[in-house]
Amino acid sequence: MADQAGAVDYAEGPLTGYRILELGANISVPWATMLLGDQGADVIKLEVASGDATRVAGNSRMGVEAMATMFLNSNRNKRSLVLDMKSEEGQRSARTIAAKCDVIVQNFRPGVADRLGIGYDALKQLRPDIIYVSVDGLGSKGRGATRRVYDVVVQGLAGYAAMQASGGTGEPTMINSTITDKIAALAVFQAVTAALLVRERRGIGQHVQISMLDAAIAFLWPDAMTNATLSGEGIRRGVVPASVRFIFPTADGHIIVGMFAPPEWKGLCLAIERPDLIDDPRFVTLKERLINVDAMNEVLATAFLGRPTKDWTDRLEAQDAVFAPVNSPDTVPDDPYVVALGTIETYEHPLIGTYRQAVHPAKFEKTPASIRRHAPQLGADTDEVLKEFQLG
Repeated sequence: MADQAGAVDYAEGPLTGYRILELGANISVPWATMLLGDQGADVIKLEVASGDATRVAGNSRMGVEAMATMFLNSNRNKRSLVLDMKSEEGQRSARTIAAKCDVIVQNFRPGVADRLGIGYDALKQLRPDIIYVSVDGLGSKGRGATRRVYDVVVQGLAGYAAMQASGGTGEPTMINSTITDKIAALAVFQAVTAALLVRERRGIGQHVQISMLDAAIAFLWPDAMTNATLSGEGIRRGVVPASVRFIFPTADGHIIVGMFAPPEWKGLCLAIERPDLIDDPRFVTLKERLINVDAMNEVLATAFLGRPTKDWTDRLEAQDAVFAPVNSPDTVPDDPYVVALGTIETYEHPLIGTYRQAVHPAKFEKTPASIRRHAPQLGADTDEVLKEFQLG
């Protein structure tokens, strides 16, 4: 790991040589550009003087401002540039930098980038092959374009809150994660590389527009939206596992189990020392288990209360069953499967000290992704970037 301004001789990532200008805040754009930075892209994060709002979101080290964990976890491998975007000079500098970048990614409210002189129409005049990605909440035109939209809005509109309704009360509930922001970020991540591939092959740039609502609904469609897929007459409702109880209390915590294929049901029955259930006509097939789900849930709930979670994970693993302990965010880093996979690494930040990061999810054999820079302090790279682009 380099220091804030240092360079380390890493193997080139798959996007080494591409430069990206991020005009983004919160999660939907910053996490996407971070992942692109992991893959080698040079990411310049343009911020206003107050900085990205996530700089003060989450945990922080005592006495350290503007480097809270939500920012830290979405902004590694970037340089921070601060410009006064309300001034003509700041806007002119932004356009100069943008014209020398391969990709622009922004999540201003629709119309704001144009008013600042850094919209797609302005920048494509400076660089016709520019790839310009705009992220919005509910579309760039029409009814939703002027709305203030965050993850909570999209979770409601796209069906997430209703989908998470409690089985006992039927009350909708939020997913405790900015999930629709991150789904949009993954769409941005893939779209940028696709657009770069088109430019390599055909020499053209383009404007890519991604709405959080579009991305969120597309994410749900394969499974959660089965009832919304077919329309018209003659539709037979299929059997879905929505009523199956997957989480059960143990003597000291909770366990998750699955029981879809015959070997998995057999392994589960052997682990709870109920071999008589393997060929029980109520549970012998997945269809029967779904039909008799209340009885199955009751049997499993009674069984799992008898032992602590560690005993159950050992027993279930020995039977090749489908299972997982219910880890909390605090215990995830120490889970033996997480440790074995090397999913979380530890670094030393010059400002906040020791911190942990999840590794990049794609492992490239010959062009590895890497963490080369810590999340930057606000404006830490302004002088460097301005000199690089001959802006004084």
